[in-house]
Amino acid sequence: MFMLILLGAAVAFFVVAMIMAAGSGKKGQGQSQGRSQNRSRSSSGNGQSARREDLRLPYRYADDMLFVHGDSVWTGLVLPTAIDEYLNASELQAMAEGPARGLLNLARGDRNVECHYRKVYQPITALTWAEDLNAIAWEPTDNYKAYNLRKAEYQERIGAKRERNILLVKLGSIKRNGGTGVLADGAEPFDEPGLLSGARGAADQAVSTATGVADEYLSPSVLAEWTQVAIEVHESLEGLKGTPLTREELVWLIRKPLHGDLPVPPEPVLGSRAWGPDQFDLVVDFSGENRKTHIVLHQYDEVTGEQQTSYTTTLVAANWPAETRFRQSTAWARYAAQHVDFPVEIDMRFTLIPYLKFKGRADKIRGNLVDEMNDMANSGRTPDTKLAGQVTRAQELVDDIEEHKMPGMEAQIRFTISASDVKELERRRRVLEMQFKQDLKVTLLRPTRQQWRLLQSQLPGDAPKLPIAPYLRLQEVEQLGAGLPTAGTELGDNPEQRSGKRLGWVGNLVGWAGKMPVHYSLHVGPARNDGGGLAIVGASGGGKSSLALQKFYEESESGVRCLVIDPKTDFAQMCYYLAFGAQVNDPAFASDAEQGLLGTEHSTFHPVNPEFWAETEVVDLLKGQAGVLDPWVIARDVPSGRLLAESMLRGFLGDEDYQRVRLPVIEGMATVIGRYNSAIRQAVDQGLTAREAERSVARPTLWQVVDEVVAAYDHAVATGDREAMKDLKLAQMLLTELRTLPYARLSFAEHPQPLSSMRKRRTVITLRGFQSPASSDPRHWNPAERLAATALMAVVELGSQMLDVGYEKNPVTGEVGLRPKALFVDEAYVVTATESGRDLMRRALKQGRSYLAVTVLITQQAIDLVQIEDSEARSGGANQIHTVFAFKQKSAQEASLVAPLLGRPENDPKVIAALQELRTGVCLQRDADKRVGTVAVDLVFQEILAATDTNGTTRPARQGINPPVSVWDWTFLQEVQEDPARAAPQERPAETPAL
Repeated sequence: MFMLILLGAAVAFFVVAMIMAAGSGKKGQGQSQGRSQNRSRSSSGNGQSARREDLRLPYRYADDMLFVHGDSVWTGLVLPTAIDEYLNASELQAMAEGPARGLLNLARGDRNVECHYRKVYQPITALTWAEDLNAIAWEPTDNYKAYNLRKAEYQERIGAKRERNILLVKLGSIKRNGGTGVLADGAEPFDEPGLLSGARGAADQAVSTATGVADEYLSPSVLAEWTQVAIEVHESLEGLKGTPLTREELVWLIRKPLHGDLPVPPEPVLGSRAWGPDQFDLVVDFSGENRKTHIVLHQYDEVTGEQQTSYTTTLVAANWPAETRFRQSTAWARYAAQHVDFPVEIDMRFTLIPYLKFKGRADKIRGNLVDEMNDMANSGRTPDTKLAGQVTRAQELVDDIEEHKMPGMEAQIRFTISASDVKELERRRRVLEMQFKQDLKVTLLRPTRQQWRLLQSQLPGDAPKLPIAPYLRLQEVEQLGAGLPTAGTELGDNPEQRSGKRLGWVGNLVGWAGKMPVHYSLHVGPARNDGGGLAIVGASGGGKSSLALQKFYEESESGVRCLVIDPKTDFAQMCYYLAFGAQVNDPAFASDAEQGLLGTEHSTFHPVNPEFWAETEVVDLLKGQAGVLDPWVIARDVPSGRLLAESMLRGFLGDEDYQRVRLPVIEGMATVIGRYNSAIRQAVDQGLTAREAERSVARPTLWQVVDEVVAAYDHAVATGDREAMKDLKLAQMLLTELRTLPYARLSFAEHPQPLSSMRKRRTVITLRGFQSPASSDPRHWNPAERLAATALMAVVELGSQMLDVGYEKNPVTGEVGLRPKALFVDEAYVVTATESGRDLMRRALKQGRSYLAVTVLITQQAIDLVQIEDSEARSGGANQIHTVFAFKQKSAQEASLVAPLLGRPENDPKVIAALQELRTGVCLQRDADKRVGTVAVDLVFQEILAATDTNGTTRPARQGINPPVSVWDWTFLQEVQEDPARAAPQERPAETPAL
């Protein structure tokens, strides 16, 4: 197949087509071959045409480990982005030294090694993300699918981009031309001359003559040897933790400079394969104008034929400060990425110089400077301070090289900016020059009449010669790392490869870390074999409830079976609004909700979204029947019920009173459990199986335990046993009173009945009227607070048991597996304040990873969660809380308690200060990879903002409008003309990128 590219007649106008082919072995054959060919035709003013081989870009071969550019062989690594926002001084130093340590092995030989570092920004293909996320959901609703697709549209309209850091290393030449490379001279694999013939046979020669492009052949054996060299280079650079640059990524990297700020088309590129004569892949073609100060790039829409234009220019770092001290805020690569309001791409060509050569060049520079200073002195002139300083620094460099025996590097750093028109391009250029000059003391220069070569230099492979050598810097290798080139703001879900298997996925959009979107899904942690817990901590009004409610909506709509322990009824209110809309503001609505009448024929309130309400169940536990929290009803088995019963009675009575009545209680438990065991044995003796016997014999109850204590007291009175009466009187009085007290009565009934099995997407268990303890220390709780806290602990135990672990048939795929589940616990500090409550949480978190049940802990207090994590670490286990979102803290003391939960020291000044200064809707996240950074939560939709509003002042206005039933009709927050709650701007969500 042929491809003809026309070159315009104007001198300043050029067209380039680059095509790439790669070879791999065919089935049953031991050889593979690769060809790269181009067809181009240029038209001169007189109409005559001539096909020219030298107009093509000389990519000859590419696979997922190396590529051949002309005669040079290269390999590439994609470097991971590391967030540095809250690293301390020693961690920053280690991060800065990382690239230098990684590159040292490349400069161990006697040859210079060419390298090429690129920082580019790749638009996030959000549509692919949304489709993948919808595909892995257990049972997604139509609205969930639309929700993700709308969020994909939102990200693409904003122009969300992901930072990509690429390191390319030249391995050597296939012709052993004595240039640069990682191998010693003469050790490079190469083809015998006869194998490199331009055309094979008369037919190939005829085609080559007709097209003007040589047909090439690369020996499979030689490619295999070069592949081994590439593998060894990657192994030597393993400290950089990079992954091999794939052929697909290489193609994108080639296309990127030739599109400026235009989107790079996602056309598929065939993988490595064998090619016949005169066949190729067209990877990129473009046309453009080579102007004096910039390049005009033209691309054409293949469907509409519409021309799209971008303007791009490259600046060179021409002057650096005489002395540079490493600072996080002025690291040049980090600064360009995070402190400039528009994308700035970095192109750094550098040559690693072995120690002896580096020392020799430094000695020569020092000698030249000393000679110049001596000449000035001999001529009677006084050397100026600038020259004296240069001599001093040159001597220090020589001494440092000699002391550490370190290689060096010669580098040139360039910065490329693009825009949709010349005016904007010039504005960006001026801003970039000004910021670098003011903040970094670095002078940027835009070379004129060199922009095309600077653009070519951004392409992977050999670079064209540039007449701007004065801006090359001879320096130590450490200077690369001092720029923090891999520092970024990437947080959130990060799938990883283990043993060839992909673990995890990229979840829902939750917000932004700087310019980067942050995605998070509850079950990514367990999918990566991390803990089954999520912690959302922060003071009231900081935004933690909005994030928790957003995740509850997303996860339940995806098919995750969600159970919420909702003491404040925030989750119930969200469900009511999304199901019934503005009816929630009717004064009679709350009454029908408390009575459980909503949506029935006995109520005047009917859902505006019947499908949502049909998958929602709200249970008001305090309005329910007594006994629903009986420990033997809640627990998995009778022995577990006994332990829970003792914990609950201790919680209801307090440690002091419980110790006084403990002996009668234990005796009563022993009696009722013994009676139960006897009944089980009798049933088995009658022919029932053990499981049948357990189903037929009623379990013990807490009511029976109290009856046993009362009976024992009555017996002591009847027999005149004064000693027994003294112990039993207080026990029977306290326990019988418990049967009637609020919260405690839920644990006592003669014939307790369990709650119905949870089978809907959403079950919300509310405790209307629940009053959280004022103190997080159980020793300071009054009797009413003890009752409430113990009941809440029992509800959490009930919730963890309701999330059954049985296998189900996936309604989408038809496969049998574990359905993902989630337990949301609001006011979790009430449960985790006691040791028994922390034990309960530890069990729930440990089991969650195995059963795909994630526990979400929403709390104002972090200290108890830290204790849970610390106990796991001391016992040799892994942390069970895989992700933390920490919102605003009111004091330095509270912030110091949160810092360890984020994996930072409790006295970390940066974290403590940040936690106190956070705005509403902004938090610090510690993700599953232990990265910590600032995240602005983005609710995206006006309807989610209204549904998650927990402020009694602003909520009625926002929930005064019915939400559209279909997410396709929802409104992006940036498109909202007027906020119904604008009178309370302090409750607005954090700022998010503008559309």
